[in-house]
Amino acid sequence: MNGKVALFSLTLFVLYVASLQAASIGRTGMSLRCQCIKTSSKFIHPKFMENIDIIPSGPHCENVEIIATLQSTNRVCLNPDSAWVKKIINRIISRSKKNDEDQ
Repeated sequence: MNGKVALFSLTLFVLYVASLQAASIGRTGMSLRCQCIKTSSKFIHPKFMENIDIIPSGPHCENVEIIATLQSTNRVCLNPDSAWVKKIINRIISRSKKNDEDQ
């Protein structure tokens, strides 16, 4: 009888830990699927962008996703193959490298 109680307690503990882990993934905003259903190639001037998120491909999605948050708080998925998007990403990378060298 004690063995069954111990096994039951261990099972409950494992389920509890697993549910905590799943809840922590949900709170981080991490999605286990692609966030961009369609992308836009239409030019958006960088002065209207608050933030740009670059999400590399991985097990959640086979595509590189670039999501721009605009000043109007709208989010737009940008086409990573568009020339203007590549230019903006290259500028961000070069500024980042320059800032790293300055420090």
